[in-house]
Amino acid sequence: MAIYNFGSTSNASSCQAYRFHKKTIRFATSIIYFVSCTIFYNLHRKWYEMKRTITLIAAFLFSVGVYAQSYLVQHDTVTSTPTGSVTIVDGITATSASVTLKWKIIESNFPADWLMYGTSAVMSMCDNNQCYPGNGLWLYGSGTVATKTSYPYTTTMGDFHMVIDLTTATTLGCYYVKVRLENSTVSTDTAIETYIVCKPTPTSAPYIVKSADEIILYPNPAHDEVNLVYDAGSDIKMIAVYNIIGKVMAMYKATDSNSANLNLENIPSGIYFARLINSQGNVVCTRKFTKQ
Repeated sequence: MAIYNFGSTSNASSCQAYRFHKKTIRFATSIIYFVSCTIFYNLHRKWYEMKRTITLIAAFLFSVGVYAQSYLVQHDTVTSTPTGSVTIVDGITATSASVTLKWKIIESNFPADWLMYGTSAVMSMCDNNQCYPGNGLWLYGSGTVATKTSYPYTTTMGDFHMVIDLTTATTLGCYYVKVRLENSTVSTDTAIETYIVCKPTPTSAPYIVKSADEIILYPNPAHDEVNLVYDAGSDIKMIAVYNIIGKVMAMYKATDSNSANLNLENIPSGIYFARLINSQGNVVCTRKFTKQ
């Protein structure tokens, strides 16, 4: 009869080795499980954060209406020094399908005699539908009077212009009108057109800047304001501030003969150009500055 000695040294070693091996496998399995859970958790968290970020970005873009604009204006800014009656054209083109626009004058410093002479209109704004007297759109001293609606614009450039005759106007200098355009079905789809019109002194001659030192701009970089100092003979009547893509950000009337203070509080940080315009509508000088 065979007798098994379970207490032998070799069998005990085998059992110990088996138990150690089993514990090692359990430990390794636990480590793998822990690492896998950690990786999965981190990936899940990253995905959640990324998903949340994408959702927030999408919500922001939707809220501000960021998408391709449905129409284009020919120029952001047009300048004219009219003699007699002139038409200042700034056409509009739809980018794909037709688009109907609502529009109104949102800002202007036109003198009263640039809007009306007695009962006759001196200035009118016209879309592709009809022309409207200036005093029916903007009341001197009061602001916006009415909003108008165009006919649909197509991918072929359509009409939008100002008609002005300053023959009877006695006020001299440069003044501006800003028109806000809006897609009639998408209120965030907007654009701004600026018309700068100048009536110079009949005997005035173009002023030529002799050197860059004649125009001083400070401080640069600027924060809430910037100052300009120039020669009194330069005949500066208006200062326009443009951004780097050529859009008018602000217009200032030069009230002093040799200096101007420009308030920049409503202009975001960036790089800008200050254009100094004389009574004939000529750009006398351009100065670059940074708003911080």
